[in-house]
Amino acid sequence: MDKINKKIVALHFSAGAKNYQALGGIQREIAFQLAEWADLPQPASEAPLSVLEIGCGTGNLTGFLLDKIRPGFYLGLDLARGMLETAAGNPDSREDRVRLIQADGEKLPFRAESFDLVASSTTFQWFGSLEDSLAGINRVLRPGGSLLAATLGGETFRELREAYRTIAGRMGITLTTSRYGPPLPEAQELKDSLNRAGFRRISLQRSTKYEYFPGAAQFMRSIKKRGANNPNYRPMSLAVERRFMKEVLELYEQRFRSDGQVYAGYEVLFLQCRKE
Repeated sequence: MDKINKKIVALHFSAGAKNYQALGGIQREIAFQLAEWADLPQPASEAPLSVLEIGCGTGNLTGFLLDKIRPGFYLGLDLARGMLETAAGNPDSREDRVRLIQADGEKLPFRAESFDLVASSTTFQWFGSLEDSLAGINRVLRPGGSLLAATLGGETFRELREAYRTIAGRMGITLTTSRYGPPLPEAQELKDSLNRAGFRRISLQRSTKYEYFPGAAQFMRSIKKRGANNPNYRPMSLAVERRFMKEVLELYEQRFRSDGQVYAGYEVLFLQCRKE
């Protein structure tokens, strides 16, 4: 898999920020379920919680967590400036409650043992090295601190990947790994990575969710409009690309339709663990 181009990721999400709240219903649903599922730490009165949210986006998880905890300090971090600008207009992210900064979640610019809780929803899949990133999160957590996250698992967009493979076989072409997007972890792989990064008391829950669209083209446009399109995508020659995508969309319409709509599946891995 090619190295993830972070500049393109940031540009995509900045461009998609204005559409994210309207089109990112599944991301909002995942963030809500994460906050509901979590066993959130309750601070002692003399020591309010210090919270870091990685990939805060437009503020979905931010609002859900602030409904449940009253931190002394809440820092929202995102790679995309456009997302932060949108989050700044979200009542849940107003300045008296949350500080927002632009930074890379893989290169956390904080001192060791700075936070009691690190939270993240649907962001880890954009990390170039998940294991190194988890080690970085462990570094900035205080002993006894918690990591709370939701990330996408390997079965996400299984339907689209099946359509890609089928049409590539029919056309006799070989697809590069960049066509499929960033590699997504299986549940056990994620658990092993957390262990190696120094986390313990790992709780992991898997869930499958679906989005529905009038057609396959609308599904693909929705992904692009919210900024979640593949940053490493390299098209084939124009004529081949047009034919390939035309046949992919036609096959998707045929195979993955229910009650008049096409569907796209997400495997979501919810996790909570502690730094000992």
